[in-house]
Amino acid sequence: MSMRKKSYVLLLFVMIFSLIMAGCGGGADSGNDGGTSENTNENTNTNTNANEGSNEPPKEKVEISFWHTYTDADAGPINKVVENFNNSQDSIKVNILGNQDPTKQLTAISGGAAPDVLLTYWNNIGPWATAGAVLDLSDSIAKDGFDTGAIIPAAAERMMIDGKFYAMPFTMSMANSLMYNKAAFEEAGITAPPETLEQLFEYAKQLTKKDDKGNITKIGFIPDYPWIDNVFWPIIFGGSWYDESTGKVTPNAPANVESIAYQRSFYEEFGKDQIDKFKSGMGKRGTPQDPLLTGQLAMMIGWEYNFMPERAEDGPIGVAPFPYPEAKPELKGSGMVSPRAVFIPQKAKHPAEAWEFIKYLMTQDVQVEFSLEAHVIPTVKSALDDQRLYTDENKTMHSFYERAKSENLNGFPNSPYINEYLQALSEETEKALKGTITPQEAMDNVAKKIQPLADK
Repeated sequence: MSMRKKSYVLLLFVMIFSLIMAGCGGGADSGNDGGTSENTNENTNTNTNANEGSNEPPKEKVEISFWHTYTDADAGPINKVVENFNNSQDSIKVNILGNQDPTKQLTAISGGAAPDVLLTYWNNIGPWATAGAVLDLSDSIAKDGFDTGAIIPAAAERMMIDGKFYAMPFTMSMANSLMYNKAAFEEAGITAPPETLEQLFEYAKQLTKKDDKGNITKIGFIPDYPWIDNVFWPIIFGGSWYDESTGKVTPNAPANVESIAYQRSFYEEFGKDQIDKFKSGMGKRGTPQDPLLTGQLAMMIGWEYNFMPERAEDGPIGVAPFPYPEAKPELKGSGMVSPRAVFIPQKAKHPAEAWEFIKYLMTQDVQVEFSLEAHVIPTVKSALDDQRLYTDENKTMHSFYERAKSENLNGFPNSPYINEYLQALSEETEKALKGTITPQEAMDNVAKKIQPLADK
């Protein structure tokens, strides 16, 4: 997987347009921001008083541009972060531009008008860095003594290519929870959520109802709802996708195959045609007819952004740690992270100032404040213990902050061919779930498709 093979890089850069995928310290009274850099406060206030007592004219602020993916409706929290940064020092002014999707971002960084900093989806970093469009942060990290060990490992690892950081994870989403309909559990006489995958399967059978004609009217669990998740499930089973020691991709690792076989067992139990028919009549997600809200569906994989009001203590939705394999209790707390990455383009006009802004984003204070405003999970470990997060108003996020401390969080490895790899996994997993091929055959097919890309 050499980054020096120019022929592959040039071909990759042409292909990226069609392959972009949108995916997935001290406490409140300590008096310091407890960020990941020892000199964060100094770095973000370098020239605040530099000209006091001097006859020299004040230096003009360096203006840098910052692009992000948030829509206008969701941009309030990030706008506030930028405003606070601009007010915190007299050296740099950040100009912000939102609603910039990956296609727009790639056009800019590969052309002659690259912004100085961008916030994007983590899976863009591998292809873009390999194509030479993203700045390697190694020198800046070493120069400033920036502590990358202060970042949640699963989030930090998604920012790395060949052992080097090309971005920082500003925030992350996380799937390691089970969400369930409380009324459905009560009706079935189930008093607590399942702890193991084996219990999950048994509960799903108890919670599934059929009419006189054998049609499913309520279902306990659908493993590929709302989508086929070819990263989450292997993580739950302790799987992997790449062997650093051999340079081989490992989609057909035993745990990966086992994870697909487990998902397939639900289709074998309830019938593929019956599940497909039931899916076609399910209510729309995110509406009052959402199947988990109505009880059509009793359990689903949960993310921190799902059902925020409804998962209150007196709400209709319960939240629990996602079950683990009974034979592998060491995997308790496993889950998938999907960070948003902030990076500096190779063609940025002001990389030094851009790095100062990135360091600011990774301080504990900013991580906590943004998490409270945007209801997301911080990526700086010390922020997860900051008591400012644990207010009554923010109670529905508390369990997610705690589960973000798990050492069993993981994610898909970044690489130049990440999008091809994920696409192949989805295609072959779908075939296995439909029963047209076995899980082993499906993952062997992925290995055959992707290994040639890894060898380039």
